[in-house]
Amino acid sequence: MDDITKEWSVFFDEVFREAKKIIYEQYEVEEDGSGPPEVLATRKAIASFPCPLRIAEIKVDAEKRTHIKDEICQIIRYDFSKLGERAIEYLGVIDAKDSEKLKEILVKSFDLSEDSFEEFYRDFRTIGWSDDETNFYTQLPLYDIKNNFRKFVLDFVLFGFNIFGLKISEKFRKGVDWNSKYNLKPDPILPISELTKMDKTLSAFSVFTEEEGMEKLQKDVSDIHLIPAVPEDVKRVFQHAKDLYIYGFFRYNFFTIAQHYAYLALESAIKNRYYQSFGREIVLTSDKGESLKIGAIDHQLIIDLCRKRGWNVRKIRINNENFAFTKMELLNWLVKKGIITKWERGLCERGTRLRDLMSHLTRARILPPRYGVQALRFVADLINKIYFTLGT
Repeated sequence: MDDITKEWSVFFDEVFREAKKIIYEQYEVEEDGSGPPEVLATRKAIASFPCPLRIAEIKVDAEKRTHIKDEICQIIRYDFSKLGERAIEYLGVIDAKDSEKLKEILVKSFDLSEDSFEEFYRDFRTIGWSDDETNFYTQLPLYDIKNNFRKFVLDFVLFGFNIFGLKISEKFRKGVDWNSKYNLKPDPILPISELTKMDKTLSAFSVFTEEEGMEKLQKDVSDIHLIPAVPEDVKRVFQHAKDLYIYGFFRYNFFTIAQHYAYLALESAIKNRYYQSFGREIVLTSDKGESLKIGAIDHQLIIDLCRKRGWNVRKIRINNENFAFTKMELLNWLVKKGIITKWERGLCERGTRLRDLMSHLTRARILPPRYGVQALRFVADLINKIYFTLGT
């Protein structure tokens, strides 16, 4: 190994060490070393470097290529098919003015197609290319990597490892193939004619034809609407519930799922009504007196912000009001503000309790269609009452 090759070997050993630090910071694991399979695979992949490299240097006309800051820039080909092998091939310096020589080396040694070279040579802005089949990645930083070490490491992580890294990581990903272990077969792929038949459970209790049955289910919910003041996010969840009820024609269990989504829409309505009341000027204040101005809030955002800042989420204030953290606190707030009556509060509490029962299951209950219609009407009426004052 000559002196230049040794120099590049030392340089890239340091590049891969720094890249490993960055990847390890990006992809954290638990104290015992456990974590998601994709994270563990990514960490193992970066730890497996080095890999065989091919390097050439390009002398650039800085006056003509004004976007390139240095007179010399390098082109590097990484062979990801041989991770763990240390091998460097240095191909010397090529003057970019010699287009034929540059084309020869980029096409033969760095896997650039002849057509792509013509486009590349016009503007010299391509920063990399790869091939999934042969597992190579060619990087062309438009600067001298020796004089811009940190930038080069970050570019390698961003363009080389993070973009191509998913494919690399797959080699290191470990998991249990449950289908093979228990000889589980794929579900049958049914033709659309089978998928769009009336569910056997529904047909057993129905006196309608298939066409009449689908029409009846649509009529059941066609007059159940939310008023204009209700936010689009709430309407979207509620529409999911109506759709699921109609498509119970094909899968009987959808009638039960429709109820669940109806109660989810009620919870969404309660929380959205609460957060709408604060307007656009929102100040969160912790029990320590620390404050933060934000433009918009929702329940999970507040929880995440408090966790990130080490605040007690149950003791913060929003615009000098105590944060209504629980469902009961939210319902009490609606009553206090005169948005709903105490009796309506009881109805909302019943709806949120049903939502909890349907979310935290130990067994899958299957309920008949009439329960779905009842739930949709019950929830629509409550949501409209919650938003009625905004529409008047």
